Amino acid sequence: MKKVPLILVLSILSLAFAQEGTIKFQVSLDSTGMLIPAPPRTVPLAAQPPKSAPPATQPTTAPAPAAASAPPVAVPSKAATPPAKQPEAQPQKTTLSSNKSQILNLAELSAKDTASFETYSWRRALVQDSIAAMQREIENSKKRTMSQFPPLEPKGEYEKQAEFDARRDKRDRELGERMIRDYKPYADRLSELERAKKKIEDNQSSLYCTVEIRTNPAQASIFLNKDEIGASPIEYNIALPGLTVISVQKEKYEPWDTTITLQPAQKIRLNLTLQEKSIFSKEGEINFQKIIARDTTVRGYRLRINRVKARIKQIDNEIKVILEDFGRTYPPLEPKRPDETIQDFERRQTTWREDGIRQAGLLRYKHETYTNQLVRTLNVLENNVIATESQLIAETPANARITLGAYDVEREIFELDIQDTTNAKTPFHFVGIVGIPRDTAKAMNRSTEGFLIGINFLNYPFVYKDSSFNLAMKGISLSRKATSLRVNGSFKPISKFEFMEGYMIPWRSHADSLMGGELKVNSCLDLDYIMGKKGCGKGPDVANPTNPILPVQNLGWRGWTRIGTFTTAAIFGAVAVKKNLDVLHYADKQKGLMRKNPGQGDPLYNEWYNGWKEYDDKKNDRATSRNILGAFAGIFAVGGILTFVF
Repeated sequence: MKKVPLILVLSILSLAFAQEGTIKFQVSLDSTGMLIPAPPRTVPLAAQPPKSAPPATQPTTAPAPAAASAPPVAVPSKAATPPAKQPEAQPQKTTLSSNKSQILNLAELSAKDTASFETYSWRRALVQDSIAAMQREIENSKKRTMSQFPPLEPKGEYEKQAEFDARRDKRDRELGERMIRDYKPYADRLSELERAKKKIEDNQSSLYCTVEIRTNPAQASIFLNKDEIGASPIEYNIALPGLTVISVQKEKYEPWDTTITLQPAQKIRLNLTLQEKSIFSKEGEINFQKIIARDTTVRGYRLRINRVKARIKQIDNEIKVILEDFGRTYPPLEPKRPDETIQDFERRQTTWREDGIRQAGLLRYKHETYTNQLVRTLNVLENNVIATESQLIAETPANARITLGAYDVEREIFELDIQDTTNAKTPFHFVGIVGIPRDTAKAMNRSTEGFLIGINFLNYPFVYKDSSFNLAMKGISLSRKATSLRVNGSFKPISKFEFMEGYMIPWRSHADSLMGGELKVNSCLDLDYIMGKKGCGKGPDVANPTNPILPVQNLGWRGWTRIGTFTTAAIFGAVAVKKNLDVLHYADKQKGLMRKNPGQGDPLYNEWYNGWKEYDDKKNDRATSRNILGAFAGIFAVGGILTFVF
């Protein structure tokens, strides 16, 4: 076969690809300059040009070189006649691009399957990233559709405006439909992502915590982790789980704060009584909430008790200085002014004196209130000591010696003696009986092999010099081969301790009070009790811990004097008011008679005058009684006020 000249083949290929401008083709030549046969090239669907009218001729097949045995190459040829008009490109089906939004398992991400707030936050962020990516895909799809859609041809010279408008509207409508059709898969996926995000947010919202805070007084500023959330009373239901610092602040009151760990969906309620800012020095100040917390040992509570007692002495000294400073700094009474009457000056002097007494009394009242709070704090701390000392500690002595005595076959009991008096920390000696069935007792033959002892004692050791001993035994248990045995008896004193200093008094008497129930934990003693919001009857004696009876509050001579004087003043004042009402009554009677005065010379004048005189005498008598009773009421009231100063 005659070879086709290379230049002819290249010319044909150039003409063909000039017609099909979107096809790229590379020609491979061998060493002789001849074409290397290759299989026909397939154009990807996304890169195919718009379909045109079928060409008039079929593709020609270039002959292969003689030495080659491969199939011929199919080469596109130029169409015989060009199409009159390119038809509109057919839309291709849009598929989601390969990105992370395709691989998200939305069912798993939106499932309510964890109590971790952070996990839902991570899931929400993941879905939000996919939403942003899908929104970008929608915008890109719109841009692609716009770029691929044929542009609107300008209005022709012979085209009517209505025809042009109709053609433009049709194009815009088709463009809109094409655009919606192209980005619909992305829009559907976006809707799925947004629904999943909403479910995740709902799941996370169910884990928010609720913090309800009420304060006395109200309208205190509330802070959560340094962010102000409002004023009390408040119910804040979008608190995040985790470590949370709650702070309460109000002008003229001490700030309050606490740190808690909120669990998911937890609800807490705080009722707080704010402390008014103290008139005393900050040095040695007592934080009532922290100092009464049950978080230390007996020794720790004793140290706190000493701190409170020192604070009481401190403020007793400070109040004297405060009152002296008040007396020196209280503004003096301005002398009588020339244009001022004696009555006005006396009224101003009375107001000046009463205001000074009131302010000094207020300072004294704050001192007494604070002192009472400190005394109640001592009661609470002593109660904490009792609660700590009453705790039972269990122990299993390994070296205790068990001795079985005589056996009562009728009652099926052994005499029992258990002791470990050489124990350096927990010595004891128990004497009693133990119930063991007759057959078991016979088989045992008084052997104590396999016995297990358990003892429990109070957390109130006897301290002697530098050593402490657990001697406040409360109970004992005995078992054999995992079977509990019935034990009855008592612990005996260990003789070597009886003559040690401090054993009998105060240790033994206090231990007996704890074990006998004379000293009990009072659950009423808490912060509300300290702040005076409730009374708890009688509490532990702060001066003598071994005596459990002590009134929680002693009014003292000032308190009783104050009650007596103000009560008497109130009684005198009430009677004086009654007398004054009588005065007004008889004065009205007199006014009524004056309107009926018949005049002198009238036969009824003497009768009228006698009636008027009777009312006048009664009025004067009541007025005198009123003045006397009012004076006594004032004297007793002033006496009560003076108790705030002296």
